[in-house]
Amino acid sequence: MIDQRRPSDLEDAERLVQRLLSAIPPRALPLGFRDEVMRQVTARTTLTWEWIAAAVLAVPSLAFLIFQVVDRADEVGAALNNIVAAAASDSSDAFFFVDGTVVLALAILGVASLIAAHAALVRPVRRTTAR
Repeated sequence: MIDQRRPSDLEDAERLVQRLLSAIPPRALPLGFRDEVMRQVTARTTLTWEWIAAAVLAVPSLAFLIFQVVDRADEVGAALNNIVAAAASDSSDAFFFVDGTVVLALAILGVASLIAAHAALVRPVRRTTAR
């Protein structure tokens, strides 16, 4: 029978670490630990630097992407058409070209979106009373 506590895919160097960590008995976190951590995370009020960082990353990337679409609209349209055609067909002979700077701009825009989403989620909720 296979021992469920010991993974079978470990290398020799990993087995010692696995044996050492398995010997430590698990301990439950103290009561209220999670609530205290969440209270500290949501108690932050200075999030302006996150919005500034998101804007610094997003604005140039958006400007570049808009410039690419305006300047090379026919190439972007042809590339999108070829991508859709390649996805719809069973053949593997489709060809399209994607500029590396466009991919980089989209990646930077994604990072900016993550920073902005974090700032929006961590922001304390302001409740207003209806009169």
